[in-house]
Amino acid sequence: MRSRLILVLLFILGAVATVFFGKPHKDKAGDEWFFHESISELTQVIDSLNTILADTLSIRIACVEKDGTLGGLLFATGIEGSRYSNCCTIFIDSLGWTSVHVGDTLEAVYSRGMLWEVRARPRRSRGYYSIIFEGSSEPSNWQWVAEERWTRLRSITLEVRSSVWESIAGGGMPHDLTPSGHIITARDSIRKIAFIKEFENELANRLFIYDIDFYHDVQPGDKVWALIEEIRYPGSSETSFNRIIAAKYDFILGGMTEALPFFHQPDTIAPGGTLVILDHYHRDGASLRTMFLKMPVPFGRISSEYSSARMHPVLGYTRAHRGIDYAAPMGTEIYAVGDGVITVRGALGGYGNMVRVRHANGYETGYGHMSRFASGMSIGSYVRQGDIIGYIGSTGLSTGPHVHFEMKKNGTFVNPATEILPPANPLEGDNLDTFMKQLPILENAWSLMAGNGIPLHQQESTSGNSATP
Repeated sequence: MRSRLILVLLFILGAVATVFFGKPHKDKAGDEWFFHESISELTQVIDSLNTILADTLSIRIACVEKDGTLGGLLFATGIEGSRYSNCCTIFIDSLGWTSVHVGDTLEAVYSRGMLWEVRARPRRSRGYYSIIFEGSSEPSNWQWVAEERWTRLRSITLEVRSSVWESIAGGGMPHDLTPSGHIITARDSIRKIAFIKEFENELANRLFIYDIDFYHDVQPGDKVWALIEEIRYPGSSETSFNRIIAAKYDFILGGMTEALPFFHQPDTIAPGGTLVILDHYHRDGASLRTMFLKMPVPFGRISSEYSSARMHPVLGYTRAHRGIDYAAPMGTEIYAVGDGVITVRGALGGYGNMVRVRHANGYETGYGHMSRFASGMSIGSYVRQGDIIGYIGSTGLSTGPHVHFEMKKNGTFVNPATEILPPANPLEGDNLDTFMKQLPILENAWSLMAGNGIPLHQQESTSGNSATP
């Protein structure tokens, strides 16, 4: 008992000593941080670095004006002698920058008076060509440097008032389309128009081209649900449209058309077997598209029809014309009418610049008299229906700008205008099973992103209520 009293007494004495003689507690967070002082110090450091760089680093910039040339850009930035000839050779032969346009810029970076790097920025490209000199007269490296980018998904719900274009402009634009979030400069306006045009083209001319007549079927009150993929460029703080992943068009007069996605490998004509593409299907796995587009130039005028005997306008005698000529302004885009592999791409006698594409089911198409070919393609490249493969020209035996379009089936010429075009292959077997399993997962995630849900197919929801997450 006595020992317990002693322990209690010692505890009380210790507590009293702590209260009266202990040092006050200090906050572990440290002293108060005066933010404005740190900012001031940082500003001084930045100013010092800028002063140092101003003495050692100089960047000369030149911009292409009307009738400007690559040589003019190089001279304007102080590049002469062997460096000049090296830059010309590398830009044209190695990097493929064969022509300049108004708005293209060239930057020459000098360090202590010595050329260190040359950067060429084409106005319509996301990135720049770089030639590294590192103070030497001979370049040590050159490459195309792509601007940093990442993709994101965004759900959009639109209600049609007068047109789909107006609906996209009013409710489909990303808030960070431009660095400021507002349309201020001419570049901002161009990018807004491009976003709307690409969105509308993907919706009307690719996904629903066979199901909806956007001139006659569209009514005020129709609704569009779209799950789109955008590209974000953190360096310039801009966003661009990339593609539509899934879409639903709900008619106010009744009925709904869907474009549901499926990633898969194309048929065996694709090289390597590793290519994965995005196609769109109806809910039952039927393809949204036919195997071929009706024509390679959407607004082309038929200047010469398919014929077994036609007076050739250049040769001056009668011979078979195994194709259809579509006249259009010089430089108009020419589209691949179906998925396939490029087998010919080059000058081919009277055809001029010619591209041939091998398709599935024994079909082959040809496109002649091009002024030039689309970049990024070669023999063996796999092209999708609607991809640009070249541009209207008048090369070869031609009297004016047009494309000669021909089609073969199992090696025999057929008339593209009267050929019964088969539908694109539907999903079957394992692909169809996978598609059906993925569909509810997609729609549930899409509903969550849409906030208030998306409409379900009538067979699944006859009441017309939106889907719930």
